[in-house]
Amino acid sequence: MIIIPEIQIKEGKVITGAADESSDIVHEISPRQAMQNFVTDGAQVLQIVDIDAARSKPENNVELIRELLNETDIPIQVAGGIRTLAQINDWFEAGAARVVLGTIAITDSPLVVEAASRHPGGIIVHLATRGGYVMIDGWRTQTAFMPQDLIRDLQMTGIAGVVHKGTDLMDSEYDEANALTEQMSHDVSIPVYSSGTVRTLDDIARLHYLPNINGVIVSHALMTGEIALKDALQISTQKDANPEPGSVTHNVNMGIHHGIRAYLAAYNSSQAARVWNLALRDMITEDNPYMEILIPQIDLELDAENLSRREIQACYESELEKADIVIVILEGVEAEAWTGFECGYARAQGKYIYGVISDEPNKGASQLRFESMCDELINFTPGDDVTKTHAEISHALTTRVMVQNQ
Repeated sequence: MIIIPEIQIKEGKVITGAADESSDIVHEISPRQAMQNFVTDGAQVLQIVDIDAARSKPENNVELIRELLNETDIPIQVAGGIRTLAQINDWFEAGAARVVLGTIAITDSPLVVEAASRHPGGIIVHLATRGGYVMIDGWRTQTAFMPQDLIRDLQMTGIAGVVHKGTDLMDSEYDEANALTEQMSHDVSIPVYSSGTVRTLDDIARLHYLPNINGVIVSHALMTGEIALKDALQISTQKDANPEPGSVTHNVNMGIHHGIRAYLAAYNSSQAARVWNLALRDMITEDNPYMEILIPQIDLELDAENLSRREIQACYESELEKADIVIVILEGVEAEAWTGFECGYARAQGKYIYGVISDEPNKGASQLRFESMCDELINFTPGDDVTKTHAEISHALTTRVMVQNQ
């Protein structure tokens, strides 16, 4: 479980925000010093929230946050009042590792889809709740939605995770909020994070042993010194016992804890093809850590000179049997390639096959034959920017796999 220290900024000062602005708590430490302290204590990622922007105030803390982004190499996710695609793009250009969307994720889902498509793995959605209902506009407006009603649809937009925060926790126990967060996490395969539910190290330990919660965002307890980041990190990295039988859902079994095993069937006879395939795998697994991808020609390290084709085939068959899905790269495939065998054996084993192919109109006979063996096709637009091509494939594949494994 990851610990994400949070710095909430209002009028240039570090605060703990409340649903009622008059109840905000101002801390003596400056945003810059808070960030430096967290970095020194071993933070892996930070979250910085512009409270003024979230509350639609005329003045905000954008310039200060930009300065902070330039002063550390630690990944920082930025939140608060981000409501347009231009703002999202600007934050990534400024160096943000991720952008957290709140109100706009509820009111403009097409924008979320577009943002997630442009920035694969970079968009997080923050769901604030009060009394079980989603709040927007800086926690001031209650919607008619419960988070359970939204989280599956949000997952389909291609976002990288969801943060759940109960806004009525300053004077109440956290069990209800944790239960809601854990319930949400059972419904999806993307990471779910808890926010605002930590006052003591015992709270960290309790969250650590909830099977589906991937991380926790901590602000007030760290600012007041009630807990030390080093202690929280130590607890969060302890080896945990296996969850009780029945406590892990199908989504978790296929997603977070064990990963989806994918077999990548692709042309690997040239160095260029191997480099392209490896880069694609890196993109997919970086964006989607719940996926494990095997490229048999590279990963199995078979002694092709001393093994017969039947022996090599047997090794491939064994890996295909272990796979949950098969990804077939149809570009450049040849009639004599292993792809035909891999597709045929995967079909015989009842594996779900995703074919990856460009949207170029001219296709060879081998491509058309293997294409017909796939359950779904993922089309991409070829171009000189390989990273962009891989991002396009990764985003489409993630969405399709999550839908298939619901």
